[in-house]
Amino acid sequence: MRVLIMGAGALGSVLGGFLAKAGYDVTLVGRPKHMDAIRGDGLRITGIFGEHRLKEHLRPLTTVPASGAFDAIFITVKSYDTAGAVAAVAPVVSQDTLVCSYQNGLGNAEIIAERFGWPRTIGARAIYGVWLPEPGCAEVTVIASPTALGVYDPSTPADRVKALAADMDAVGLPTEYTERVATLLWAKVAYNCALNPLSALLDAPYGQLLETEETTHMMAEVVRELYAVGRALDVHLEPAAADDYYRHLIEDLIPPTARHYASMREDFRLKRRTEIGALNEAIVRFGEEHGVECPANAFLSRLVRAREKLYLREPQNRP
Repeated sequence: MRVLIMGAGALGSVLGGFLAKAGYDVTLVGRPKHMDAIRGDGLRITGIFGEHRLKEHLRPLTTVPASGAFDAIFITVKSYDTAGAVAAVAPVVSQDTLVCSYQNGLGNAEIIAERFGWPRTIGARAIYGVWLPEPGCAEVTVIASPTALGVYDPSTPADRVKALAADMDAVGLPTEYTERVATLLWAKVAYNCALNPLSALLDAPYGQLLETEETTHMMAEVVRELYAVGRALDVHLEPAAADDYYRHLIEDLIPPTARHYASMREDFRLKRRTEIGALNEAIVRFGEEHGVECPANAFLSRLVRAREKLYLREPQNRP
């Protein structure tokens, strides 16, 4: 199979590296310094998934190839770049190409489906942490659950998605096929909405957020609001009750990732845009459309946006 990773940063590099390890012909599209390093010395993956040096079956590029078609394309860019990434890969999408949102947040699969149709759109719930300590190297730091790949439309060739999941899992990237990808994505959004803004704003790893009643109260409120919005949208949520999910979050999900900081904290440090628009802001937006008030999510969204504006705005002359 020919696979394209659109946005091969930290997460996309690990995904592409393990697919290459499984024998897939993988094209990575990423930033010049990272791609140059991979072209020269190969891709090095370190951390909890083992030590790997990969060069065979990898083609690092900085732009999408001008022609040809791929069997599968994984969109791994930040959510605010999804529309641009979809437009960029369109020339190499055929009638048989599967396009996967391997991203955080809500709304990404919908952007893909609007361009290519739901039968060619697949989803992924990836819940492991990766960063790039240097160009050409990706370090996997934590994992909460195996990645889940799934289809949205019954006409999508599920056998191909199952084969992808099985191959990824077999070479060391924990992955499974799911028939409830939307449910799992909403659960991940609950995880991200509860943890990411607080971790970034307070400069605290996930485990420390359990140490004050102010942060635990805020996380519980974020989850309750998200569940109210999900019910208004007719989303099948698991577990069914917000309080049960919150208990699962603090007892099962946070402990194995207790030392992990949200990627949003790195966005702050590097003065980059965050994905708050596809997380807490998306919950607020959907809530407004369905008459559900979301004050906790709105409060965190405003704080993150304020922090962004302070470092993204153009310098101004002040008296």
